[in-house]
Amino acid sequence: MKFIFTCCFLMLGYALKAQYYPSIASYFFNGTTSQGVKIKTNIPFSHGLGMPLVMIKGYNYNTGEVIAIDIVWYVYNGAFTRHSATAYGSAAPEIRLSNENGKIIIHLSNNVYYQRFYVSAFAQGKSENSTHFTGWTVASEPVNGTSTVLVSYKQHLAGTLNMPGNSIWTSTGNVGIGTANPQAKLAVNGNILAKEVKVKTDISVPDYVFESDYELPSLAEIEAYVKQHKHLPEIPSAADIQRDGLDLAAMNLLLLKKVEELTLHLIEKENKIQAIHEELIQLKSELTNRK
Repeated sequence: MKFIFTCCFLMLGYALKAQYYPSIASYFFNGTTSQGVKIKTNIPFSHGLGMPLVMIKGYNYNTGEVIAIDIVWYVYNGAFTRHSATAYGSAAPEIRLSNENGKIIIHLSNNVYYQRFYVSAFAQGKSENSTHFTGWTVASEPVNGTSTVLVSYKQHLAGTLNMPGNSIWTSTGNVGIGTANPQAKLAVNGNILAKEVKVKTDISVPDYVFESDYELPSLAEIEAYVKQHKHLPEIPSAADIQRDGLDLAAMNLLLLKKVEELTLHLIEKENKIQAIHEELIQLKSELTNRK
């Protein structure tokens, strides 16, 4: 009985070990590659064979980055599918999978000075065997295969992410930069530098000012309002802005409305001036004819 138990234990240990393949291959180069780095596996490019997890860990000396990348894929009907990568170090090179001579290769596109890493894998339940995870080699070579795909990185974070500079990404989706208590989807306690900012809003653009039925406030009404309130109608006061902040989208549309109203007043004044000018010309003409 003891002999049977020992054999079963050893067989179980071997089976468990066969699922994880540590240090299948390693690589280092004391220089800078020019064609990226290719990991040549012995996994056949075959429909339905293998759902491996390949782990690459190492060091990019020149950039001071930790290499920690996990890659998964599946081959279905002659194509890579359900492929993705996760980087939990600081290095995230472009990754491609390809079929070269019936075997799967993994290509890292970056060319880094003094790079070194090792490769491990886990596989179980899709006809994998240990021969698929031996004899792997690594070389600086370009991709020369077929069915090549660019692997996308995917990262799903749960909970709260604390970042340097008193910054945070909360579990509710609010991001604070320079503040650990963001009250909006993005809160920045500091300056923002951007080439372009687009604000999409549900506020209607005030082109209705140019409709024939729009009641344009007279300049006398605006003058009376300004004398009483010390700011334009509809525009928040300095005290309001100091208390509530400034809504850029709403303010820009309000300013546009005021410009449109001012334009209508200018057009009205221009028409009046033109009418007066024509009357003067007429009067001058009449006076000249009387002489």
